[in-house]
Amino acid sequence: MWVDDHLGKEQKIPTPITAAIIKAAKKHGLNTCAHIFYYDDAKALAENGLYACVHSVRDRDADAALISAMKKNGAWQVGTLAREMSTFAFAKPPAFLSDPFFTMGTTPAVISTLRSDAFLKKQNADHDLPKYPGFLATAQRNLKKLYDSGVKVAFGTDSGPPARFSGFSEHLEMDLMAQAGFTPMQIITIFSKNSAEFLGARDLGTLESGHWADLVVLARNPLDNIKNSRSIEAVYIAGNKVR
Repeated sequence: MWVDDHLGKEQKIPTPITAAIIKAAKKHGLNTCAHIFYYDDAKALAENGLYACVHSVRDRDADAALISAMKKNGAWQVGTLAREMSTFAFAKPPAFLSDPFFTMGTTPAVISTLRSDAFLKKQNADHDLPKYPGFLATAQRNLKKLYDSGVKVAFGTDSGPPARFSGFSEHLEMDLMAQAGFTPMQIITIFSKNSAEFLGARDLGTLESGHWADLVVLARNPLDNIKNSRSIEAVYIAGNKVR
């Protein structure tokens, strides 16, 4: 469910309708996720039994009431911090456009577009642009506060649309989580073990007997620095080396 009005520009799905959707989904054994922005919507959705908030609350800090509502019904939180960064990161060409780890996953034409005057002009024409860094900072605080309070957190980036690069966004998300105060082990657990649980995958997410042998082999220890997750030497799927 899309429960947002784009800062007052659009009509938002009313709470009675989202409540009916959640109720009907539960009747049919389905989980419900909601794109949210506002605290009031997240709280109401959680109170009505939502399975997951996709994106963090960004209009104000989370409090005990929201935490209680989410924990009571076991609602998940998916942070998508990389999505928040993408709303303003390209207003000036970011340093990572020259990072080999980034460039190997895209094309020179895409990078040229991101550096072009036309693209930069379009990015800077958004009159809400000055607000976006604050939304990211609020999302980071709230994600960490919810996690520390026992709310279940899964990993997500909202990558796929233009300027949200699948693959790189996942590593960017880890960086932003580290900046928010998550330890490397917490980040690794969230993007692997927790996310498998979130998806209902019983044979993924951890290294143990009976699980898929999906492995990323690194040259450096990510527990020392989460950016070491970029030192990829090999990738295995179901025990078969694919990279």
